[in-house]
Amino acid sequence: MIFSRHSVLKRGCSTWDKQQMPQAEFESRLEAVRREMARRELAALVIYGDNYTFADLCYLTNYFPKVRGGIGIVPRQGPISLLLNIGSRDVPFAKSLTWVDDVRASNLVGRDGAALLTERGFAKAKVGLIDSGHGFPLPHLEEMKDALPEVKWEDRHSMIVPMRRAKSARELAALRAAGRALKEICEDASTFVKHGRKEYEVIADIDRLARDNGVEDIRIMAGEDRLQPPNAKNLARLGNHWSVYLAIQHERYWVEAGQTHILAADFKLLGAYRKARESVAQIAAQVKPGNTVASVTECARSQLGEFYATASRYGLGNGIGLNPWEEPFLSEDEARQFGSTLPIGASLEQSMTLALRVVFESEGRLVLCGDSFEVTASGSAFPRSRGSGQPSRAAFSPSSSWTPRRSWMPARSRPSTDSAWAKAKCSHSRAQDIGRSWTRGAPAESQRR
Repeated sequence: MIFSRHSVLKRGCSTWDKQQMPQAEFESRLEAVRREMARRELAALVIYGDNYTFADLCYLTNYFPKVRGGIGIVPRQGPISLLLNIGSRDVPFAKSLTWVDDVRASNLVGRDGAALLTERGFAKAKVGLIDSGHGFPLPHLEEMKDALPEVKWEDRHSMIVPMRRAKSARELAALRAAGRALKEICEDASTFVKHGRKEYEVIADIDRLARDNGVEDIRIMAGEDRLQPPNAKNLARLGNHWSVYLAIQHERYWVEAGQTHILAADFKLLGAYRKARESVAQIAAQVKPGNTVASVTECARSQLGEFYATASRYGLGNGIGLNPWEEPFLSEDEARQFGSTLPIGASLEQSMTLALRVVFESEGRLVLCGDSFEVTASGSAFPRSRGSGQPSRAAFSPSSSWTPRRSWMPARSRPSTDSAWAKAKCSHSRAQDIGRSWTRGAPAESQRR
């Protein structure tokens, strides 16, 4: 599993495209959640989300925290309430990102959450707690529970997760839009990934390019011999090749891609990269409705052979959507890390979305290829044209690189709606902020949890 630094502050574009994701989409999700609440006899849910893991909260409200966190209180009947760790002056902006009318500011979410539950009539009710990212600050959580001694609390952290596995038609459209944005970023980045440039300068350019494409957040890992997070103190210059992992959040949804830029005529490295691309294609060919997760993993094992051990350390893939790492996971270890309830023997479903990647070493140099895929009735959608063919002669010049196209990335296009202007206006290019964030402890070898 590739764990990169996440942003302490999401400083990218923040809008709500109501044509792409209308209120009716969230209302239908809410109905499904309330049916499950009724089955479990829950009077209300308290859903926590923060800027690191917001999937469950966002699934029902469309809101994602740009900094710190907050809770959503979802009654079995009646309107949803949002209590966010923001200043009161930020409430109007927060309301522009969600269909929820009752949005409140608080710097003591635990205490004020208890007061809000009491106000809504749940001081003696059976209440479910959802915190699938396990990020609810313990002092706040304990304060909320201590203030409500007569509430019967039930942990229901995985209750919404199964509903998010298979994506709706509108979610798939949002993921394809994210794929188009990532395609543009990958293609345009090739113009400044050049032999001899300082790595941190290239990463800053990629970050700026992503913001200019309306990205809400971006994760970058790159290097020649191992994937590392951005570091302005790293003065290394690009050599004959450079591997880069990119994951972007666009209109709440994540997609990822992995590339190896080959900047010189190195035919051994070229052969290794071809092996990585072919392996991804073969693994993706197993991503079909009805095939088990285990069968996809076994295909990867047989395809990669001696490279499997290294590839498995970085992770072969996982579900992707509102969270960059969600079910299904392609290894039992990763499933355990995330507390997944989906067994490795479970079958893939149509409209699931997965990120697949192959990372291994060839003569001490890191080779990376990856993409994001949709499970369709006829199999997965996977890279076409240049990704499966031979590189052009220009691929070996110091000023260019050879990279495959993305799976959700048809011909380049830009949105024609007014939201395109809004995204361009609010995008940020402050590349100097890269790296001013914390990373969850990760082994130096693989940057994984």
